[in-house]
Formats: sequence, C-alpha cells, structure tokens
Amino acid sequence: MIKLIATDIDGTLVKDGTLQIDPEYMTVVDKLIRKGIHIAVCSGRQFVSEQKLFAPVRDDLLYITDGGTVVRTPKEILQVSTMPDNVWKGMCEMVHEDLPDCDCYISTPDIGYAENENSQMFRWLRDSYGYNICAVKDLIDYSPADVIKFTVYHSSACEEKCAPLFTPAWKDKSLLAPSGKEWVDCNPLGVSKWTALSHLQEYLGILPEETCTFGDNLNDIEMLENAGLSFAVSNSREEVRAAAKEICPPYWENGVLQMLKRFL
Repeated sequence: MIKLIATDIDGTLVKDGTLQIDPEYMTVVDKLIRKGIHIAVCSGRQFVSEQKLFAPVRDDLLYITDGGTVVRTPKEILQVSTMPDNVWKGMCEMVHEDLPDCDCYISTPDIGYAENENSQMFRWLRDSYGYNICAVKDLIDYSPADVIKFTVYHSSACEEKCAPLFTPAWKDKSLLAPSGKEWVDCNPLGVSKWTALSHLQEYLGILPEETCTFGDNLNDIEMLENAGLSFAVSNSREEVRAAAKEICPPYWENGVLQMLKRFL
C-alpha cells in the first residue's frame, strides 16, 4: 500500500520555470491527503517557489527543496545539508574564470544570491520561478554561512558547457546533477533527493516499498530506482525512463495527475 508520494516539479508536473499548474492537481492532492497519503514535493526549487505553486494545499504538504539539501514541513526544517566554503567558492571562481558564457548562484535554506540582478538567470528565477533571490556585488566576498547548493546556469547547454572542465574538477567533491538544459546543480557530496526522501521516510515511519515517486531528469533517477512504485514522464531522458518502474504521459498531458487519480 502506498503511504507516501513524492514528485519532482519542472519537466514532471509543469514546464520548466513556471508557477502555472492545472488546478485539478490541488483537488486530487487534497483528496489523497484526506485518505491518509502523505504528499511530498521533491525538487530543485526553493521552498517559497514550491509553496507558491501549491498555494491552495501548501500547509498540508511535505517539502524536499533545493535538490534534497533541505527537508521540511510547512512549519519546521527537519534536515539541512551545507556545502564546505572551499568547494562552492572554488566552483564560483571556476565559473567566473573559465565559463564566461555561464552564470551561477548560491542557495541558502530560504534565499538565493547572485551577482547580476539584470541577468537572464536572475530575472527568470525571480519572475518565473518565484524565488526569493538577492543581488550581491561578489558572491565569494559576501559568503553566507549556510550555503546548501551551488548552481551553474546556461540558457541552452549547461551540461555541455560544464563537461570539459567544471564537471571533472568537482565530480568527486560534490554531487553534480544536470536539471534540464539550463542548470547543473551542485549539492554537498552524498546529498540527493533520495537521501532526503529516505530521511522523510524515517521521520514518518514509512518504508521505501510504501513510497511512490515521479520524475523526469538525472537527479530523479535514484528515487525512481529505490521507491516501491515509480513513474517517469514520457518526456524524460532515456536514462530516467529506464530507471522507473513505469512510464506515464508527459507533463503537458498531465501524466502525473492521471496516475494520482488511480490512488483515489
């Protein structure tokens, strides 16, 4: 019996970088929660962005945010994983020096920081994702104490831009996960959506085989492989579809919504 459902957002429920979602999701999620099934949003987005997307039911959900680095209820943080300063600062220096076509930002549990408020990345995060993001003159000099994630951005080919230098330099010091064509998320080493979901399972007393997951990208593979039931949307990458137990229709056909209705 499924007791916990965890779903990615971008590319799985909605088009990347939007706060527009079919309102029927809220009706179905509310009914599932009333049946005693826990619903967790599990994405690379900020907490505030996840809450905006699910505003009608936001106080009844569980949240895995920022790629698995933060686990929380609507009222309290259950777990936070931070990055060593030398790791994210080294990444930042490399982007500045060796990836002139790319941008970057850092995340803390409740706010992000970037250097150019007029950049395409900054405007997209603030205006489309609904992020709480602040512009600072220099990320390294600003240096907040609780950095949980470093993210590289390119408008169309971030994974390819990072492949020659950035990825080889940091793959053994951080968990690197491409997320769509624009992003490469860098988590603390060993911290993923699945490790966060495992913490949530332990907190709730729910087994992996009692968990259902939905996803579309490389950072979803681990939770698709390890959950008792899992679905990759058909617009997923090939590796993601191979990792899932089942395939459902793409986000533009509300494939996840179709599957959620089965649990009613």
